[in-house]
Amino acid sequence: RQQGGGGVLVWAGIIKDELVGPFRVEDGVKLNSQSYCQFLEDTFFKQWYRKKSASFKKNMIFMQDNAPSHASKYSTAWLARKGIKEEKLMTWPPCSPDLNPIENLWSIIKCEIYKEGKQYTSLNSVWEAVVAAARNVDGEQIKTLTESMDGRLLSVLAKKGGYIGR
Repeated sequence: RQQGGGGVLVWAGIIKDELVGPFRVEDGVKLNSQSYCQFLEDTFFKQWYRKKSASFKKNMIFMQDNAPSHASKYSTAWLARKGIKEEKLMTWPPCSPDLNPIENLWSIIKCEIYKEGKQYTSLNSVWEAVVAAARNVDGEQIKTLTESMDGRLLSVLAKKGGYIGR
């Protein structure tokens, strides 16, 4: 958010106690399946995934929401060609951001960048604030969020699919 509207589109991931990214989607880019996959190629795959060991990749689960660009046949086939086969893609129920621990991380980052009513005059200054806040997130916070997944899933089951409020 900045004065006058607008915002910065950001992609990031978390795994165990590590933040992957954040990576900025270029201003004006509409993420369809093809542009989403190209974005992943240029960021996640080139800057992070390719550096990981084969055993790490074998055990990794790739979780994303059900945005059309994420869940399309094109994107899932592209991910499979990159080594993230269907069995490594976590099935995600619709309308359930409360399950995804990265949503809690975004909440932490947003609270930091907008604390005390802070406003920004440009998209670049918003992006710089996101990067700075992300650097200040420690591994222990991320670990707590990722380790909360089992409890989140059990809570949803106990509420028969209802909202769990986390």
